[in-house]
Amino acid sequence: MTEDNKKHRILWILCLCQIGAMLIWYNFAAVIPILRTEWSISNDQAGALLSVFQLGYVIAVIFTGWLTDKYGGRLIFALSAIETGLAGLGFIFFADNYQSALLWRTLAGLGQGGLYIPGIHILSTWYPGQERGRIIGIFTCSTVFAYAGAYYLASALAVAYSWQTGMFWTTIWAFPAAVAVFFLVTEKQTPAIAVPLVKAEKKSSLTLSSKAFWLIIVGYVGHMWELYAFWGWLGAYMTYAFTLHGYETSVAIGYGGGIAAACTAMGGISPGLGGWVSDRYGRCLSATTLMLISGCCALIFGWLAEFSLWLLIIVGLVYGFFIVADSAIYKAGLTELVPAHAMGSALGLQSVLGFGITVITPRLFGLIVDNYSWGWAFSFLAIGPFLGVICMLLLRNHPESWQMANGKR
Repeated sequence: MTEDNKKHRILWILCLCQIGAMLIWYNFAAVIPILRTEWSISNDQAGALLSVFQLGYVIAVIFTGWLTDKYGGRLIFALSAIETGLAGLGFIFFADNYQSALLWRTLAGLGQGGLYIPGIHILSTWYPGQERGRIIGIFTCSTVFAYAGAYYLASALAVAYSWQTGMFWTTIWAFPAAVAVFFLVTEKQTPAIAVPLVKAEKKSSLTLSSKAFWLIIVGYVGHMWELYAFWGWLGAYMTYAFTLHGYETSVAIGYGGGIAAACTAMGGISPGLGGWVSDRYGRCLSATTLMLISGCCALIFGWLAEFSLWLLIIVGLVYGFFIVADSAIYKAGLTELVPAHAMGSALGLQSVLGFGITVITPRLFGLIVDNYSWGWAFSFLAIGPFLGVICMLLLRNHPESWQMANGKR
């Protein structure tokens, strides 16, 4: 097998396995309308359950970046997939109220923290910098398909059978994913240390303290401020919209979950396209354009439920495409700003801070819905992309940005 064939095979195995292992991410969000009634929980508490999952993820990525540098991405991915699958089953069989759900969703989030970063690390050993925007974009697409699949499968099965059934069939695939990655994926041993260690350490130190490094980190934080609150609350918002227009609750849950899945699935191709555009036209310019569109969608999306379902769905599909289109750009740009030996740790730090903000925003979103409206809650999300735009414009004028995408800023 040629090297090109081998690296493409590894890419597609990782994508398929990440879909299987990450279906658990939004299976809870898909059944929020059912559990909110069954367990008598508020939007604030539902937001907290979304947030503790993100908290578990953040705690894990503090360590998984470093562990990936030390032990390799393959092992960390496999162990993490097994842990998240076990925690998901624990939620299904043992969670029966808000308090017990907090524990199991936190544990499930811990396992998710060892999938995406190790996967990027593996791919970065196989693909050179000029291809990474597209490749990391494709890999990111697989996470979006997992999120969309969770909404579609879990909501449909929950309405037809039970919420436990919906969550079970979006959890169990984590186990075969772990086995496949461990036995079928390899990491390329790069001749990374043609650079003397002292020189490499100096570069790493300068990079971690540079303005360019932190601008791309904060840009990613702005992106994440909006993204996971949108995904986490999309199904509940769509269900609310259908209920508002006179649909029965069970029908509204089915339609709401299906439309949420479709809107999320629109992002299943956009990270790959966004990564490809950034390879061709520059990381900063591409991210700025995409975030501007996403931020404008946030300002209007939450106000549309009272007017027209068709307009709401159209804007939701557009929003779902653009909100995630820039995801790979920050990861690809960061891999070009740091040396290979520190890549896992740098990606881990980026994820800790980026996902750290997602611990806060879903909870705040729920509070705003309870106390004000869906319109104000979605408008609140626009803060993130507009902050990201400022960071990307500043980064574009920074000398170190020439290291990204072969000098295309």
